[in-house]
Amino acid sequence: MTLKDATGRSGIAWLRIGLRTQKNKETQIMLGWKSILKLGDGLAVARQDVRELQVRLIDLSKQSNRPHWHPGNQDGQFGPKTETAVRAFQKDQLLVADGLVGSLTVEALYKDYAKLRDFLGARQWKQADEETTKIMLRNVGPGEFADSFEPGEIERIPCSDLNAIDKLWLVSSGGHFGFSVQRRIWKSTIATNPDVDNAGHRFGEITGQFVNGQLIEYNRVTFSLSALAGHLPTLWWRRSMVLAGFGHPVASLVSRMDICKLP
Repeated sequence: MTLKDATGRSGIAWLRIGLRTQKNKETQIMLGWKSILKLGDGLAVARQDVRELQVRLIDLSKQSNRPHWHPGNQDGQFGPKTETAVRAFQKDQLLVADGLVGSLTVEALYKDYAKLRDFLGARQWKQADEETTKIMLRNVGPGEFADSFEPGEIERIPCSDLNAIDKLWLVSSGGHFGFSVQRRIWKSTIATNPDVDNAGHRFGEITGQFVNGQLIEYNRVTFSLSALAGHLPTLWWRRSMVLAGFGHPVASLVSRMDICKLP
């Protein structure tokens, strides 16, 4: 079954509409191509669609005499390496095993985050929280405290790790958990609480980590979607605040995300 976009049409459907109506032909062709790429249209399922699209694009390039429509190389455009381009797009977008890509493709893309993906897919939130911290710690270098973040280490976490972790949490929780959610809360908080430590306390209250002014024990964390938005992941923050306080770790993470230009 070919996946459809918000209009209920698949990429190849847009393609056929454009070729049939003649009106705004190039626009419809582009919509078809973008739809196939954006939706993933599973490589195993949509390979025929992709091949058909290539043929149509070649025909269109001849009809319109538009050189940029001609098949290109492996550059995200159209041509004999379309499948590779699609894979590159899927890898860049960090698509998960939700019907957009096949299991083999997902395994190839997510080998570094396989455990986290599996925990999140099974909604094993506590295990996912612990795995998230392990991933974040693995590339910051050996420190005096191997299981905690020392000041300055969060700023060294690779952008690719932050991006992958965030997207996996966002997708698995329906946008309820993840770094992006925490960043939004932090920016709103720091705007009205310019003191970083005070903002850290307020951040903890909004995300449910502080109750009655006190940080709750880790065994009282709510590992379910009934938790407040941004409640998870939390272990990374707890492993940071030991040396840096409540607010500075979040400020460092948000700064790193902005530097990485994460959405």
